[in-house]
Amino acid sequence: MIWAYRAVNNKIARKKWILFSFSLIILALIVSFVRLTSGAEVKKIALNLIIFVFVVILYMLITLGKVRYYFIEGDTIHYKPFKTKMNEVSGFEVDEKNLVIRLKFKKPKIIGVKTLYFENEEDLKKVKNILDDLTQNS
Repeated sequence: MIWAYRAVNNKIARKKWILFSFSLIILALIVSFVRLTSGAEVKKIALNLIIFVFVVILYMLITLGKVRYYFIEGDTIHYKPFKTKMNEVSGFEVDEKNLVIRLKFKKPKIIGVKTLYFENEEDLKKVKNILDDLTQNS
């Protein structure tokens, strides 16, 4: 099964990307303040900060609108470039209100597909049924 979503259409994914972008901007403000207190040139700091904030906001807008694809092939969930095998998953939690499925792992995992986002309930229900079948077979 293949499905797509855009972060702008999923409340949880949108919140995640906006918080990430604003944390980068706050980090840039802190670095600029530290440079300012150390005696660096104000015009140079301001110009660098304005350019950085512009780039981060542009990145955020592009990221929110980008279409992302997930697909399940056999017993593996793919989300470019990450994969998760179903034998590593102990269960999953479905949040139908926010259109999200969170995978629970047998062992803690740093890299891999951990959260599945959706734009509509139809895809969520189809994937939930597939995951139910796959976890029962594992």
